[in-house]
Amino acid sequence: MPCSRTEHLLREYFADDLDPVVRAEIEQHVGNCPDCAGELRQLLGATADLRRWRELPPPRWHRHLALFKRERGAGATGPSGWRLAWQWLPATACALMLGLVLLNTSVVYRDGVVEIGFGSPSMAEVDRRLAEFQREQAEERASFAATLARFEQLRAQDLETIQASYEWLADRDYETVQSLRQLVSFVGSSGVATW
Repeated sequence: MPCSRTEHLLREYFADDLDPVVRAEIEQHVGNCPDCAGELRQLLGATADLRRWRELPPPRWHRHLALFKRERGAGATGPSGWRLAWQWLPATACALMLGLVLLNTSVVYRDGVVEIGFGSPSMAEVDRRLAEFQREQAEERASFAATLARFEQLRAQDLETIQASYEWLADRDYETVQSLRQLVSFVGSSGVATW
């Protein structure tokens, strides 16, 4: 069971204004209590680590730049020639893309032909595209109307077939009923015994 006095005693042990008599009592308790002794060892180790701590000055970045220049040679100004061109290639590509966006460039591939246009499309082009769209929609509507008319025609034929079948069935039922009546009247008039 851990010692209930550990926290209180160790807090007092590290106080700067601790009475020597109280310090002796704490040391006597720590000598007899293994829980308090273990905690005190850990705290003394942490205290020793903190005393060895020292403040490091911040790095001097300009010193690293000077070392780099000295390694490369005093006159080294950086990459040159094709290496310089490769450095600027991504920035050039970005500037080109930005220009294309700002100029509202459109690239259209239609019927094997690539069309490049700048700015907004002309009203004639918009009207042409709108007329083409309306023509396609009219064709779709006509096709849909023809399909709908064909379905209506088939539905009417099916209704006629069903009605004719019903009438034929009703006629057959009527004939069957008439035949049964004739049979009953024949059996009744001939004097045949009933079943």
